[in-house]
Amino acid sequence: MALTATTTQPVHEDILKAPRICHALVPETSFDRPNPKYEVIATTKEQLKQLGELLKNRFANLCGSKCSINTVHYHAGLATHQRVAVQMKWHTREVQVVCVAIAFGMGIDKPDVCFFIHNTMSKSIESYYQESGRAGRDNLPAVCIALSDQGCKTEIFKSATVQARKMQQYCEPKVIQFLKMSFWRQTLLAHFGKSLNRKD
Repeated sequence: MALTATTTQPVHEDILKAPRICHALVPETSFDRPNPKYEVIATTKEQLKQLGELLKNRFANLCGSKCSINTVHYHAGLATHQRVAVQMKWHTREVQVVCVAIAFGMGIDKPDVCFFIHNTMSKSIESYYQESGRAGRDNLPAVCIALSDQGCKTEIFKSATVQARKMQQYCEPKVIQFLKMSFWRQTLLAHFGKSLNRKD
């Protein structure tokens, strides 16, 4: 038996070759989760201010009363007891926003995450799909936003991996203002060799 989560079609085919099972039964679930809405927003020069305004303007009712934003941060530099305290505060809804690194983000197993904002670009579309997939696990509406720094076309991207370049193309500025939210979903699905069979 071979098990995996998020894979592109070429990786899928490689997995089937590894155990040398020629006629394997391959049950799959759909990549298309209808409840998260995907967006890409170009960042401004004042990214932290923009992020705060985004939280207050779009998610105020999910971030505490009177637009106050109850936040905590979580990273490897915290002591174990501090990390446990952060997790408890979040799971008991004492805080509504946790600013995290990928390590914590990938470990989120909380069904009622209503929004997931990437303040930096994911290393690949597969990573973005997995990370943003932490939102809306209760099947209620959720929003996944990638903040894209359009001015960051430096040496980082000249030497970027193919995967990172694809993520950059997903966040290209020329299309951001003109496309519906369904475009981002279609782009994600196409990356995995799937298509959107319904209307958003």
